[in-house]
Amino acid sequence: MRVSVVLLLLCLSSVHLHRAVDQLVVGDEQTEFTQSQIEELKKQDAGLEGSVDSTELSAEEPVRRKVAFSYASGLKGSLGPCNKEVIVPFHKKITDVGNAFNPMTGVFTAPLRGVYYFRFNLYGSSYFYSLAACLYKNHEKILDVTKSPRGWYKYVVGGATLLLRKGDHVYVKLKRKSQIHDDNENHCTFSGFLLFPM
Repeated sequence: MRVSVVLLLLCLSSVHLHRAVDQLVVGDEQTEFTQSQIEELKKQDAGLEGSVDSTELSAEEPVRRKVAFSYASGLKGSLGPCNKEVIVPFHKKITDVGNAFNPMTGVFTAPLRGVYYFRFNLYGSSYFYSLAACLYKNHEKILDVTKSPRGWYKYVVGGATLLLRKGDHVYVKLKRKSQIHDDNENHCTFSGFLLFPM
């Protein structure tokens, strides 16, 4: 629709008025138009402008989409230590606007290009295993947080603002030989939201 409007506007802009009312020159060709034909063209042009506006509005509609999520791990006990890094599961929904977070995989998938903010809190309770986790964008490590084993009541917190393309993935990985603990109090959470589309 936009292409045809642009072409029409280009054609109209290259039309030079040769005679005051009824004769127009298009390029090298001379074309006769009656007053009623000119009025009809004006009506069509006005109609096309209206449809461009409505097309632009409907094209912008997905950009106005709202995205925000917050999940707790849903664990009743400990996760880890593992021999390799594992994606931390966050199964217990607190908020999920836009359905961009997959609680089965623990992975957020950006539904549109924009700037997003993410934050995670993890809780550890071991005298033997560290509490270490990383925030990933696709396969790129964004940040790494670690606490040495000291027993109960230790937290690690990480957060970042990321520019994402549609389809990019963001998730939290527990580092190898690390352990987290959670219960009904939701000590381990992962949250994120769209700041603004780009």
